[in-house]
Amino acid sequence: MNIIPRIFNILAAVIVLSSPCFGQEAKDYELVKINFQGNKKISDSELRTVILSKESPNWFSKFLNSFTGFGESAVYFDSLLIQNDLNALNNYYFDAGYFKAKFSYGYELNKKNAAAELTYIISEGEPSYFSSIRVSGLENIHKEFQSYILNASKVDTALQYSKAVVEKINNQIINYLRDHGHMLVATDVPLVKIDTLHNKAHLTIDLNAGKRYQIREVKVNKSGPGKDLVDDNLLREIVNVDSGKYYNFFNLQRGQTRLYRTNLFSSALVSGITADTSGNLVPINISVDVGLVNEFSPEIIFNNEDNRFNLGLSFGYIRKNFFGSARKLTVRTSAASQNILDFLGNPGLDDTTVIGYADARVIIEQPFIFGKPIYTKLENYITLQKRKNEYNATLFGSKLSFDFELPQNVYFTGLSSYLNWERSKYFLQESYIKNIFYKFFTNEGIPPDLSDSLSAYFSQEYEKRPQYTNATLGIELSSNKTNNFLFPSTGYSLSILLADGNGIAYAVNKSLGMNIEGPLYYKVLAASTFYLPVYFSNENAFGIKFLLGNIHSYKGNKFDIPLNQRFVSGGSNSVRGWQSRELEPSGSDVSVESLSPQDLEQILLREGSFGGFFIVEGSIETRNRLIGKIGSALFVDYGNTFLNPESFRFDKLAVAAGFGLRYYSEIVPIRIDFGFKFYDPTDRRSFFTKLGDSNFLGKHFSFHLGIGEAF
Repeated sequence: MNIIPRIFNILAAVIVLSSPCFGQEAKDYELVKINFQGNKKISDSELRTVILSKESPNWFSKFLNSFTGFGESAVYFDSLLIQNDLNALNNYYFDAGYFKAKFSYGYELNKKNAAAELTYIISEGEPSYFSSIRVSGLENIHKEFQSYILNASKVDTALQYSKAVVEKINNQIINYLRDHGHMLVATDVPLVKIDTLHNKAHLTIDLNAGKRYQIREVKVNKSGPGKDLVDDNLLREIVNVDSGKYYNFFNLQRGQTRLYRTNLFSSALVSGITADTSGNLVPINISVDVGLVNEFSPEIIFNNEDNRFNLGLSFGYIRKNFFGSARKLTVRTSAASQNILDFLGNPGLDDTTVIGYADARVIIEQPFIFGKPIYTKLENYITLQKRKNEYNATLFGSKLSFDFELPQNVYFTGLSSYLNWERSKYFLQESYIKNIFYKFFTNEGIPPDLSDSLSAYFSQEYEKRPQYTNATLGIELSSNKTNNFLFPSTGYSLSILLADGNGIAYAVNKSLGMNIEGPLYYKVLAASTFYLPVYFSNENAFGIKFLLGNIHSYKGNKFDIPLNQRFVSGGSNSVRGWQSRELEPSGSDVSVESLSPQDLEQILLREGSFGGFFIVEGSIETRNRLIGKIGSALFVDYGNTFLNPESFRFDKLAVAAGFGLRYYSEIVPIRIDFGFKFYDPTDRRSFFTKLGDSNFLGKHFSFHLGIGEAF
């Protein structure tokens, strides 16, 4: 065989491909536009996520990339990607049930502008629908399991074929069998038979269930500096899988989660040892790396406490496996403020020149109580709140919390409850109280001179160091059905809080023949978020939030309910055209005699307002990536608080509109939001009319810096 010509041809091809002319031709044309024609059922934005070819970024992104690490470089037309794109489009349409779809392409090269425009032409055809799904290989499994699988594989014949539906059913069958002993269950790629005449798809799933395994023993493998301080039996107790029971993958995962929650282990893995099976018996291995049991943790705090951004410092000590049983002791102190240096420099209780909070608490956590896997936390705390030129408050109390494990395959994914006893003491300045009364009297139409005299009199007579006691029993249910915890783009979430204030304390005191100070009340708060698949991309999201809450006093004066139990609106996680706690009901609806000192201070703060007992809030927001980890947001927020449900009116809902920037770090998004008061219930002039105000930004604009998304 003469190989000389073949070698010559190869060398010639290498020379041509590496020549300057060829390389320049490949990079001559920037791909400025990708078009799709004929696609009626699947959007352009969805198809752009499928193909390999990408449009060149905008000029700003390219400019930024030219001298920084941000932005993106130009993308050039590459004809070699076209066939890959066609294959990707064909597979995508096939997976969506369009078995007859056909594809072609065309492109234009503009030599003058060195730009290329690529067009994919699509003939979708008619979609196919499910006919039936048959599962083979059921004869070797329990009849109860057969019944479950046959029911799970039933499919609506009016449903359009989708590979995602098939995978969901397939995964449901596999997970069910793995959770019932069939550790090595597997399925082949589902076989699809297409009836092109009737546009129907018949599917067959070949199932290989394998043996049904029981747990032979539970082994423990420990490593790390603290391995000798943790008993093997404690690990078995936490994981809670027993010899003789059938293998259950879900229970192994749940046991692994329990190990991580103790914070004892830097790594933990619970798995079946498939290489060591004997008959239908399998050993389970708990492998952990035990870290140090003593930790000191100085931290810098960034949070949105009280719906405002705070910067602070924290120092804590953690003792793991405290008195055994994977119990954890935490002692922590923290302080945060909008100006942390001023706050730390003025620690006195009587000082009211700064705003912020300081907190000290002792926390004990354990994974079990009464032998049940209920994660339990006991907190004892003292908190100092400082409000500039207004008041200081000292809160001390205890909170006992329980986090319950829910059964598999239930709607709610979280269930927790708590019992909180709290004593609050306030220190109010006399000048501050005087201003409260003065503002209130002038709002009621009383002349300024008389308002000043009345305010001076009442401020001298009013209690400047009020105290309150509150005992709350609460339960919270939550369900998270989103596709991503940190940046959801599809799905929804729901949370419901039910709480009773002072009911238990009243019952106990009544049985002892004693009275209780403070009102009896209940609190209901429900919040939901929905993420609509508008963009068909995990990097962009369109979200909707709705929140509704009510507090009702069924015994006693509701105005004696502590302020920190009431609803407030406005701030970085609320209606972003207003500052924190700025949106509250009008104080002119009630008399001075019915107001507590907390209510009076709120009247001064917001021109006749205080914490509300009924709240309605909502948001609509679109989040889009701009350049790399930099993103943007456009939002509309609405909401307000009211004295009661009867006080609610749509024209009292404040509406904010604005935009924001996001930096998506590896841990959590950092955001800046700019909110404008688009509709203000207290100033109903048109927003465009307000643009002419001399101090427009000072009156109608709010700036927020936050951690994490607003919802």
